[in-house]
Amino acid sequence: MDYIINSVKMGGLIKSVDDNRVKIHLYGRLGVIHVSKSIIHTYEELEAGQCVEFYFSYMEAIEKPFDYDATDIRASNKIAPSLLGGKIIEINDTAVVVDIMDEIGTINVPRRWVITPIELKKGLDIEFYFSGMRVIGKKDLPIESI
Repeated sequence: MDYIINSVKMGGLIKSVDDNRVKIHLYGRLGVIHVSKSIIHTYEELEAGQCVEFYFSYMEAIEKPFDYDATDIRASNKIAPSLLGGKIIEINDTAVVVDIMDEIGTINVPRRWVITPIELKKGLDIEFYFSGMRVIGKKDLPIESI
């Protein structure tokens, strides 16, 4: 396809923290991401209400995936985008859920975030830019409204 996917800095609000997983609502009602704690770079204890920033891009459906490497998003204290792969695990009229490689997590976003000349279907390979995350503050909200 003749389109280059570029990453942009995004933000979100931690909705919940369970065992090794963190649920993040993207600002602007753009989707929900569940990620491993290992990609969130902070010296603080993770908790609901914290704000995070990271890089993310549109996704491209591909037929022949590359050999991706997620080492940088776990190991680095800086947030820099890396090209990652995943698979569509759920799809409906409005959204897709993509399982990110190496058990990093899942991304649930509107279908319009997937650029493709081929029909979207469960099991389709996806590639996109994604980075580790950094905690940048905390919203002073009642826990039930987070």
